[in-house]
Amino acid sequence: MDSKEKVDAILESIREELRQFVEEESQITSSTEYEERVLALSRKFAVELIAKSQGELPKSRNSKKSDDQFRSAGIKKRS
Repeated sequence: MDSKEKVDAILESIREELRQFVEEESQITSSTEYEERVLALSRKFAVELIAKSQGELPKSRNSKKSDDQFRSAGIKKRS
């Protein structure tokens, strides 16, 4: 997948949430609710950006990496 396709996939994945926010933002009267909605949208965008540009996130950050993952990343495994 080239960079243009990645960008399109990222934007497409968040498009509906962004459209909904823009339509509803004028009806939000509480500054706290507005900030919470913006932060939630920002977090979703960040997750999509990472997932689509770097691949799927691992289920556990603490899971052990295999030797193949170290070799493909050019990292020497500590003994």
